[in-house]
Amino acid sequence: MSLWSGRERCWFVRYRVFRCRNRPVAVCVYCGRPFCNDHGRFLPNAATVCNHPDCTHRLAEIEEFKAYKLEAEARNLAGTCGQAGCPAEVWGQCSRCRRLFCEEHLSEVYEAHYQLGRRQRRYYSVCPYCRRFYKT
Repeated sequence: MSLWSGRERCWFVRYRVFRCRNRPVAVCVYCGRPFCNDHGRFLPNAATVCNHPDCTHRLAEIEEFKAYKLEAEARNLAGTCGQAGCPAEVWGQCSRCRRLFCEEHLSEVYEAHYQLGRRQRRYYSVCPYCRRFYKT
């Protein structure tokens, strides 16, 4: 038993003054904060997410991304570009979501990384949806 086990509390704080006094039952998979049954969610895949706005936003982004991938996959099965409303044939694959797109809807981005002490660029082809996750 650790010294801090008696002091464990739910992370939830209201108005920067009132703190939840319930014992935590799980830890958030995104931020690592402990939370009680009132201030978190238990997902079907055994993941636990707290009600913190940043973690809730992340969870919503993941659900939105899954829906986007399903829509693009349905269009790919029909043999067309994964972008909505584009009837063009597929040309290449997005490196992030792995769906197929026409040449017009794929763009090239790069990420800098270090290999053997030298800065190098890795180039990726990404769709318009995934492009917003890259700086270049």
